[in-house]
Formats: sequence, C-alpha cells, structure tokens
Amino acid sequence: MRYFTTPTISLGFLSAISASAFIYLYHFGTHWPWLQALLGIIALLSWLRLPPRAMFWSGFFTGVFWFWWIGMSFRYYDLAWMIPFVIFAIGFVYGILFRLVAALPHPAFRAVAVALLEFVHPFGFDWFRPALMFTGSVLGDRLWQLWLILAVLTIVLSCKRRARYLAFALLVFTIHQPSTGDRHPDLEALKQTVQIVQTNIEQDKKWQPRYRNAIVELNLHAIRLAMESGKKAVVLPESAFPLYLNHDIELVEKLIDLSRRITIVTGSLYYEKGKSYNSTYLFRDGRMRVMHKVVLVPFGEAVPLPKWMGRWINDIFFEGASDYVTAANPSDFEMAGKVWRNAICYEATSDLLYEGDPQYMCAMSNNAWFTPSTEPTLQRLLMRLQAHRHGTVIFHATNGPGTGVVTPE
Repeated sequence: MRYFTTPTISLGFLSAISASAFIYLYHFGTHWPWLQALLGIIALLSWLRLPPRAMFWSGFFTGVFWFWWIGMSFRYYDLAWMIPFVIFAIGFVYGILFRLVAALPHPAFRAVAVALLEFVHPFGFDWFRPALMFTGSVLGDRLWQLWLILAVLTIVLSCKRRARYLAFALLVFTIHQPSTGDRHPDLEALKQTVQIVQTNIEQDKKWQPRYRNAIVELNLHAIRLAMESGKKAVVLPESAFPLYLNHDIELVEKLIDLSRRITIVTGSLYYEKGKSYNSTYLFRDGRMRVMHKVVLVPFGEAVPLPKWMGRWINDIFFEGASDYVTAANPSDFEMAGKVWRNAICYEATSDLLYEGDPQYMCAMSNNAWFTPSTEPTLQRLLMRLQAHRHGTVIFHATNGPGTGVVTPE
C-alpha cells in the first residue's frame, strides 16, 4: 500500500507535469522557451532523485500525459470500451520502466539509464524521447546535449561542496544554435513550388464505400487547383485515396495523365499477391512509381509479438485483418528538382528514415485516427527534433491537423 500514499503519488504526478507541460503548451499555441527548458531540467532532476515508488508514478503519469491518445483509435474498431484499459496499460508500462531506472542507487547510474531511455522502445514504440522536452526551448535537443545536461545535474546532486553549482556554467554548451540554412538555400522558392494539401475527412467516413467517389473528386480537385496555381508538384496525405489504388485502373490513368503537367505524390493502399502495403504513389511525367512503408505502427499496422499471438490479436480485436507488409529500405525520389526521402506517418519520426541525413523529406499522415488529441502536436515536435538533428526539411501533408513545413531552425 506504500505505493498509494498521497505524497508518493503527488511527487510522481508533479514530476510528470514538468516532463509533459511542453506538449500541452504547444498544443494550445503557447510557447515559452525559457520555461520549457526549466521544466525539462526539473523533470530530469526529479528522475535522478525521486524515491523508487514515486518514480513508478512519475513514469505512469508521464506515459499517460504523453500517449493517452493511442486509445482514441479503438473507437473505429467498435472497441471504445477498451480506451481506459489502453490508457492504464500505457501508464503501467512506463511506470515499470521508470521503476527499473529508480532501482539504480546512485544519480550517476540513473543519469546513464535516463540517457539510454531514447533507445528503449516498448513493443517497438519509439516516441518517448527525453530530449524532446527541450525541442523548441533555449536548450538543444541533440543526444549529446541531453547527456551534458544530465552530467551537470549529476555533479550537482553528487558533490557536497558549494563549488558544484559552477557545473551549471556547462549548460551554456547546450544552448540551441539555429541552423544557418546553408543546406537549403532554395527553401523559400521550394515552398512556392510544392503545394501541400491538408484534408479533413473524418476517420469513420473515410473508408465507407458511399463516400469514396466524393473523396476521390476532392483529391482530383486539389490537384487541379495546384496546377492552376502554377505549382510544379502537389503532395496529398497518407491514404488520401481510400482504396487499393493499383487496382483502380481508370483512376490511375487519370493521375498519370495529370502528371504530365504536375508531379503528384499521394498516399493509398497497394495490394499484390495476397499482401497489403501502406504506400506512397508518385506520378511524374506520365509514369507511376510505388514506394512502400518501411516502419509500421505497433498494433495499428503490425502486432509486435510472436506470429501466433499476433494472429490471435488480429482475429479478436481487428476482425481478422492481416499485418501490413513493409519494404526493405527507405525510398528516395525526385520532385521539383530535389531529391526527397519518402516517409509515411509514424516512420517520419523514426531514426531509420533519417539515415544519411537527407536534405528533404516528403511525409504524409492520417491524423484523423487520433483527432481530437495531442497526437498531431507530439508528432510535429518529434519531426522538429529529427529535423534539428539531421538538417532535414520536412514537407508534411496530413488528413486532419499537422500540415506544414518543418525546418531545422
């Protein structure tokens, strides 16, 4: 019962607020870089010194505050009753993870464990990154900057002499340095050249056959508007065409014909030899190319468990649907005179897609699964973190909130 005392829960709750406030400030359009940095430091400091039981609650509430929205997608599987259980399970997993960190007796050992949390991915889900607390703040969000902050806090907690506070001077090296823009001299011109389309199709309507023709016409209208505006390319969201596009020959021919006047990048499904893919279709100069997703959403697109268990979960909860199939490697393509890395939703935040530090990324998402929630805000922050670390400019088209250009500012 000592886990459930008011002081224990309160300490965990307050530290979780410090670790999560930045998401909600951004979500509601408020941004205080100095306050964000201070709250991030307070969160890290608490994780280095909280008692083990309070650390469990810190992890529990942090997991809930960051990822409660995952349960929202269950509405569309007629499993709304599972939402509170999913939220509790998320909190419990991160509570256990934080409790393991707290098992280490010395702040230095805990600091190493916290530094390594970015590489710990429960069930393949990699959106918990402690450095994200500093994205957009006065401090940097690169891994080495997080580690230096942790080193400073460790010195302050471990040493007894007053001189230990001089260690805070080292934080000057963690101050965020904006990008000079040398890698992207043509960015402003590119923004005028490429049209990013945002759609707002509700998820419970998107896949209903009676709405399909209307959605297709809306997409074609958006492409024609981009052409009339003099754009060289147009990017539509993930699964903008809610069908297996490679099986709709008439629609493919229309898009190929349009591509003689404008490059079209759009999301849709691909089906071949009994296998389904979440894919990007590129229509350019009268030709079609298909690029498949590489990193799937855990449980949303693939069950990260042994095959027999995955089949059982798909049968029970997802009406027997099979996991999507992936490509072996990320794909690059040419658009508007530049080389772009293709990314579909979840994988636009994944380290794998940023190997080689691509200059430009074309990302597409369907955020209607989680609307309304803080998911689009967290996704955009993660993309900013990756943009900062790799010097990548990301053009992001979404169904729902989140459309825009993310720069390594």
